[in-house]
Amino acid sequence: MKNKDILLDAIGDIDEKLIPEFTVKKKKHGILKRTAIGGACAATAVIACMIILPKMNQNSNDIAPYVEKQQTSDSSVKVGKEKIKSYIQFGDMGFESLMAYNISELDTPNPGKSDLAISSLPVYRNLAYNNLGMAVYLSEKQMKEIAQNTASALDIDVNDTKVTYVKDFVQDGASDKLLNSATSVDAECSNKTTITVYGDGQIKVSFEKQAIHSGYKFSYDNTSKAEAQKVLDYLSDKYADLLCYENAVCYSVADRTYSGDEIRSYYIYNKSNDVVQDILNFNLSYSKFAPDDNGNLMCIWLNNPLCASKYIGDYPIITEQEATELLLGGNYYSTVPNDYIRNGSISKKDIAKTELVYRNNREEYYQPYYKYYVELDPSVIDMADGLKNYGIFYVPAIEHEYLAD
Repeated sequence: MKNKDILLDAIGDIDEKLIPEFTVKKKKHGILKRTAIGGACAATAVIACMIILPKMNQNSNDIAPYVEKQQTSDSSVKVGKEKIKSYIQFGDMGFESLMAYNISELDTPNPGKSDLAISSLPVYRNLAYNNLGMAVYLSEKQMKEIAQNTASALDIDVNDTKVTYVKDFVQDGASDKLLNSATSVDAECSNKTTITVYGDGQIKVSFEKQAIHSGYKFSYDNTSKAEAQKVLDYLSDKYADLLCYENAVCYSVADRTYSGDEIRSYYIYNKSNDVVQDILNFNLSYSKFAPDDNGNLMCIWLNNPLCASKYIGDYPIITEQEATELLLGGNYYSTVPNDYIRNGSISKKDIAKTELVYRNNREEYYQPYYKYYVELDPSVIDMADGLKNYGIFYVPAIEHEYLAD
């Protein structure tokens, strides 16, 4: 089974003179802070360890994973004023739902719990957004630099690179500049490893056969939660130089098929001492590890879309109670067909769980939503006895007066 999730991450507009080689031992630093230095956009930061920059206000020979942004004080947090679009970009692969025998099977360490006392949250404009839905932001040279530094972090060599352009997929409907923009760079490396860097900075490391130690189980459908935790701890340690997480939190979650078989996914994110930062790290800046059919490591996805985003301010948010009222009134975003909802409308008793999340699906803004897991009508789908189908529904968390749509 192949990993079909396209995990987005991004990187800022970087001065290429600031991109040195790996000349000294890398230091681990926390994930990027939620606001930029001096209130500027996040365009001077970079992804994880992939581009190596001298840390701000330190000797230029002290190489760090990225220019780490300062945590702003409450007095310097910008209050958002411009109206933002809250629409959601959904894919074309069916509708969004998760199957489980009990909602507790879908538990994660998401810090965006429904009982948080938060009155506002940051919003970012996605600088890699365009009307084609193809993230184009980095130059060819920058993507090649990222690939080279990724290879260095893995202690392998880049043998050859191949560039793919927008015009390879789209022939018209866009400007010549956009059509001639690079969308990705593939770096063929030693040890039969391929590093793909996308135009928004997303990194995928693909292995032909990266064996996992015989003492671990690593699969989609044949690994328990305890076994998954064990192998993630192993992977977190093995790829520590690649991740550069100071406080790595490993977790897995298993959706199920119609027959009840598990489909387990594996994640690692960096935990901080700030709940808002943790919400951003968990939902946007994380890593995903994918197994192949033989229990080997197939690929690693690295994500940090805030690196190609402009912080536009902290916005007041509605309460979960207010969001629930909107949900029950039919005001939500979802791909769930109405026929799958019990009696055609959502009732409070069908709500199994609520989370506060950020979506990472190429929308124009990175903003908070209340995410609802709603138990759907079991008679509509032929599934294993006792299995429940939880449809996913989103309600924008930003106060409505700040929404353009």
